[in-house]
Amino acid sequence: MTTEFLKTILRTAVLWLGAAALTVSLSTAQTSPTAPPAKTAAVEYYGQLDAELSPDTGHLYGVLLKHLVNPDKLKFARPPEKDAFVAVGAVTDARGRADAEIGLILVEPKDGAPYFYVDLNADGTLQADEKLSPAPVASGSDDFGAILKLPISHPFYKSFPIYLQFKKGFLHPNLPNDQRLIFQSFYVFALGTVRIENKNVRVQYPFDQTSPAISTTEGLFGIDADGDGKIDNRQFSPETSYAANDEIPFRWGGIYLSTSLIDLAKNRIVMRQRAASEYRRIDLEPGKEMPDFTFVDFEDKKRSLKDFRGKYLLIDFWGLWCVDCRRELPFQIAAYRRFRGRGFEILGLDSDETEKLAWVKANLAKNNITWPQARYDSIKDLIEKSYRIQEYPSAILLDPNGKVLILDQKPLTGEELLETLDRVLPK
Repeated sequence: MTTEFLKTILRTAVLWLGAAALTVSLSTAQTSPTAPPAKTAAVEYYGQLDAELSPDTGHLYGVLLKHLVNPDKLKFARPPEKDAFVAVGAVTDARGRADAEIGLILVEPKDGAPYFYVDLNADGTLQADEKLSPAPVASGSDDFGAILKLPISHPFYKSFPIYLQFKKGFLHPNLPNDQRLIFQSFYVFALGTVRIENKNVRVQYPFDQTSPAISTTEGLFGIDADGDGKIDNRQFSPETSYAANDEIPFRWGGIYLSTSLIDLAKNRIVMRQRAASEYRRIDLEPGKEMPDFTFVDFEDKKRSLKDFRGKYLLIDFWGLWCVDCRRELPFQIAAYRRFRGRGFEILGLDSDETEKLAWVKANLAKNNITWPQARYDSIKDLIEKSYRIQEYPSAILLDPNGKVLILDQKPLTGEELLETLDRVLPK
């Protein structure tokens, strides 16, 4: 993800000039009755960043580990249990270093909790301080999680966290029994707390180690809008939004606000109140109607969402450029063939640039994909402003009345899409 960062504005000079202009206006008010009134200062809220970065545990990526038959080949400061299953592999170094990896060893004792070794200094010897002991993610759970902290050079943060998760005793059905699958995070967030209307509110900002600043206009931002102490990073959540050169406003209670400044030297967050008219995002909820929109399809015909009333409609935000989107196509093709007779339809909202339209159309024809597709140039604002799509693919299932049935992504992907449709659609 490419990120451009906002340069710091000299706010003191602006405020000084504003005060000087106000003084002149007041001194000439009697001789200049048409002088414009002074502007009301924007309402601001202040807060601080947490001392440490937080891993994005909502998006985890698989890491394959292979069984090490003879653990004696490794140098352990303290050898693992003799009956333990030992697997080796590597996690991606997510600190922005291309193709960098860090050696990882999983030790799974016959009795007892699993643990990891990470060769942080790459000296070939696994020391006691390179051992990670995961804890159950919930009481009684077989899922174990641990955070690996890697050092970074940054003016504010000292370490970059990578979250590791492993399910004890789990054997993947598509993998040999001598292999293990663990999951790691890749992205991190800069979290903080801002005092708003006498309440402490959690906020979230993107982090890029290659920059000494934290952007207020590029990346994934968030706010705890419902007061549960957490920020929902799922697609279509009103608590998170992706920005591209835009200081985006969020809705919190009855007010709208955005982050105007993050001063790392002073550890100071400044949020400012915004007008309701500046909030352009459309918030979706299950059971509520999705607002109508128009688009131009691949045959240059102008259409609208209402054209699909009476159908169970899967709206698919996708692009041929997207590997994960292409992986979903076989399941969508199967769903289209199997469920069209039960009132099912698909509408593709294509995010490929318009100059690639011929290439996209050729690929769809090659794979016999015939459901309607919207051209990117006709839905660009819908993607970037109305719904602020932050992840591809993303899907929405509507009922025949145009109301949202499902926003969660898991039931609308892979084999689960077929199971969901078979359960929801009339027989």
